[in-house]
Amino acid sequence: MKRKRDALIVIAAAVFAICSLAGGDACATNGTRMLAFSSRDAGMAGATTASSEDTSCLVRNPAGLVRIGTRVDVEYENLMGREVMMHTEGAAVPPTLPLPLPNIGTIQKSTITYLPGGNIAISYRIPGTDSHPVSVGCGVFTMAGVAVDYPSSRLNIRPLPLGYGVGVYDRMVDLRSVRIAPGIAAGITDRLSIGATANIAIQGLKADLVRTGDATLQETAGSGKWDFAPGAGFTVGLLYRCNDWISLGASYESHGWMGHHYKYKDCLPYIDEPPVINAGISVKPVRKVEVTFDARYINWTDVKLARMKPHEGGFGWQDQWVFATGTEWTLCRDKLKLRFGYNYGKSPIQPHVVFANALLPVIMEHHFTTGFSWYVANNLSLDFVWEHAFTGVQSDNGCGDIYSQTGVGTKVSAGGDMIGAGLGYKFN
Repeated sequence: MKRKRDALIVIAAAVFAICSLAGGDACATNGTRMLAFSSRDAGMAGATTASSEDTSCLVRNPAGLVRIGTRVDVEYENLMGREVMMHTEGAAVPPTLPLPLPNIGTIQKSTITYLPGGNIAISYRIPGTDSHPVSVGCGVFTMAGVAVDYPSSRLNIRPLPLGYGVGVYDRMVDLRSVRIAPGIAAGITDRLSIGATANIAIQGLKADLVRTGDATLQETAGSGKWDFAPGAGFTVGLLYRCNDWISLGASYESHGWMGHHYKYKDCLPYIDEPPVINAGISVKPVRKVEVTFDARYINWTDVKLARMKPHEGGFGWQDQWVFATGTEWTLCRDKLKLRFGYNYGKSPIQPHVVFANALLPVIMEHHFTTGFSWYVANNLSLDFVWEHAFTGVQSDNGCGDIYSQTGVGTKVSAGGDMIGAGLGYKFN
């Protein structure tokens, strides 16, 4: 009877997560990357590199698989965009310039306000490995994405000299990425564990951008149609328990090598994912309180498209430091775990490339999170989380290349909230 009940729980969890992932994408808050990868991870603002309690460790630090035993976690999440706006301005340049003026003085709000996503993962402790425990796991995670759709073009929709093709396009981008992460971890000693995952990515893109380097300003051949590309990489990590109240963790996520988007080879042929270095500490000053801190380095300039300047067809981004802290209190005779977190990540978009990145408004820097887990049974928890991304605002200072000089003064703002719900079940 117990095995039958456990099997039903796993099947229900799988259906729940598959439905949530099929619904669409999720917008990220640390660059194009999601802030976190489970309800607990999000409740602690992503500061769980040294504190593995669920299967989000397959992304954050795979060495944590040894600690969590055999369990399954699912999460459904909805992101609600707020104040995602583009206020285009521009310099008084001659009309013969082979780049049109922006849509001067126009204030537009993105029409995308609701984006669902989700995560599902399972881990399994291999029997007979008690002295040096070995665990395996696999998960499907919403990793990254951004989506905007404005009513009209970022560029000026005025008549242009014969041969120029500006119209009602260059107004939307929808980029999303899902990762399948099989992993393994082993306990080297009773304090030290190591782990690794293979990162199998599926990236989707649709956009109506202008072709790169095309003086006639024609729309991309992709014309807003979906195009998908596979990708691969890996993550390695280690976890060290100093004593009963301090743990240290570190992980390295490799460059994500993505395949070509053939429909968009004229503007965004490939969009690799950046290497990420994580380091964290977990402290339990008293038995029922845990405080965590993470430092994260996202190496955007290792990605050619992110590193290149806008006139070369790139984004002109800079590398990003992220700092996160979380606190978890265990209350109500261990039936309730209450969480709070704060995450700060400086925008990778520099002031001289704001106009060029107006359709990639990944400018939210400050995030507050809170959530809880309620244990309806000893091994079963119902989880809830809320992320609040404070509105970020950036303006183009006109000190960059021709895109910046043309769109000088353009202001972009973006904020948002994410509400997530899930469940976790740990097998005996």
